[in-house]
Amino acid sequence: MSDKHLSTTALAKTLGKESKELFVLLAQGGWIIKVDGHWQLTEKGKFEGGIYLNHPKYGEYIAWPDSVKQHSLLKLLPEAPLSATQLGQKWDLPARLVNLILAERGLIKKYLHGWLLTDHGEHLGGQQHEAEQSGIPYVTWPESLLLEPWVDVYLTQLHARNVVMPARSLDGHLVESLIQLRIDNWLYLASISHAYHYKIELEGKLLVADFYLPQQSVCIESWADAQTEKNMAQSIVDDLDKQKNYRDYPIAFIEMGDESISQLDEKLARELLKRGVAVY
Repeated sequence: MSDKHLSTTALAKTLGKESKELFVLLAQGGWIIKVDGHWQLTEKGKFEGGIYLNHPKYGEYIAWPDSVKQHSLLKLLPEAPLSATQLGQKWDLPARLVNLILAERGLIKKYLHGWLLTDHGEHLGGQQHEAEQSGIPYVTWPESLLLEPWVDVYLTQLHARNVVMPARSLDGHLVESLIQLRIDNWLYLASISHAYHYKIELEGKLLVADFYLPQQSVCIESWADAQTEKNMAQSIVDDLDKQKNYRDYPIAFIEMGDESISQLDEKLARELLKRGVAVY
């Protein structure tokens, strides 16, 4: 009988799922329960075909008939492993930014092309893969990564939900607007050296750039919408004056407006690529 049964871990592997996700699901379904640190079958679990088997090295364990793979409960398993693209869909972020977050957390590290899993990432359930045609390495993740406590911190910062301005960016800058917060966080996660409110002397004039990237010798200006009619009038004057100074001297700069927020990742990556920096 034993050769017709699978351990919970082996069952998860045949389903292409994470074993800890299956243990959680079976516990939630009332099939197993943890007693003194060990999983035990419930009456429900026994009814569904669960039995105890013994391994000469590891001792007693729970096993399941192969037919249990068709049970409706197992169809509720999460869709893990999740790629950066799938995580991005859940977090409403582009895949590039997802990988940059995971790299900042020390879960992955950049390779020539693609990403390599770190020991810390492996500890959290990451799995290393290689693209079949290109050979580029990439990493997938269990659904449990979504429950890590740091996730909400990053999502709050990157989506700027319920953030009151001025606000602190991930690298500690006290920024003045939503677009500045998004830009600052993106530059930080992309490991792009940058200064905030950078002062440039222009023949007796003082130009204060929102951001300055010293290695690329380029400024980034964020044209945020003013909050009041009075501020709007002054803001337009200030913005036009700043644009004129950039063009008259000239100084290389990238313009980002509030309307650019949804395409910020794509636009910044494209502008930096023009200057010899690939962010992937």
